[in-house]
Amino acid sequence: MTSPMLDGATSIFTNDEVRDLSSATGTLRDGREEILKDWVDRVRDNRAVRADDALPDPVLLDHIPHLFDAILDRLEIGRPRDDAEHMASVHGFMRRLDGYNAAETVAELLMFRRAIWSHLTAVGARIDAAYTAMEQIDGMVDRAILSSLQAFLDPHAQLLERAVDRPGT
Repeated sequence: MTSPMLDGATSIFTNDEVRDLSSATGTLRDGREEILKDWVDRVRDNRAVRADDALPDPVLLDHIPHLFDAILDRLEIGRPRDDAEHMASVHGFMRRLDGYNAAETVAELLMFRRAIWSHLTAVGARIDAAYTAMEQIDGMVDRAILSSLQAFLDPHAQLLERAVDRPGT
């Protein structure tokens, strides 16, 4: 079976890069819980993000696990990039409802990227594999930040605020 990442004219990665990505994405999947815990700890410890103090962990995490999975699925099986961007948009919108400001919303996603990098470093992932994966992940997180921020700032999204029912709030 041919990987969707290697289907000729639409190829995103070379054969060597796919091999490298496989190693790194496997390492990241294996470390999913540690990465998410590290992210929560980073957000809680960061003085730039004050709004999180009142959020219980399940609400703080909300869409980040889904965003993480969508990013790794994009690398492994060619999942549409729109899926990750949608998760980020929902995250940004929900952060506005949670009382965050725009900088706090962006800071969370920057810490998400840092937690991923930190995990790859902590487990001693091969540099070439980690770099190849993170080059792609960085771009996806950048797009996630933009999608999240756009949803956060969207004045038309205010109409939806009353219809949203947050678990744990």
